[in-house]
Amino acid sequence: MMLDREEKAAEVLAKLVERIAEDGEAILGAMEKLIYLEKSGILDELISYAEILAGLRKLPEEMVEADVQDVLSKNLELILSLALSIDEEMIYRVERIVEAFKQARDFEPVGFTGAMKAMRDPEVQKALGFLLAFFKNLGRNL
Repeated sequence: MMLDREEKAAEVLAKLVERIAEDGEAILGAMEKLIYLEKSGILDELISYAEILAGLRKLPEEMVEADVQDVLSKNLELILSLALSIDEEMIYRVERIVEAFKQARDFEPVGFTGAMKAMRDPEVQKALGFLLAFFKNLGRNL
């Protein structure tokens, strides 16, 4: 009996190793995303949303309107698709944006002339280029 379990475990392990060899890069990429989601706390949030949705689905239909269930399902799908689309470059950019927000707590109001002077700064030009590309893509997707 113990030998059967060991043989089955060996078969499962062999299949797993074979699958990793076939799709190693994809599996590593997925694991990196999963690790990021776990470290950032997003995974816990996703699990919480899934538990809420599962709980609502167990309620009698008379208690929860179909519209509410539909909205919750769509929001969960959106959150999951967003979480799964995160890659290293996106993580890097979001971290830089958060850091910029933290550093911009102390600022002075600037008028038109001050804004035009600031346009000579390469860092401002880089940020403006990013924002313009973001707005163009946002408009295209809207």
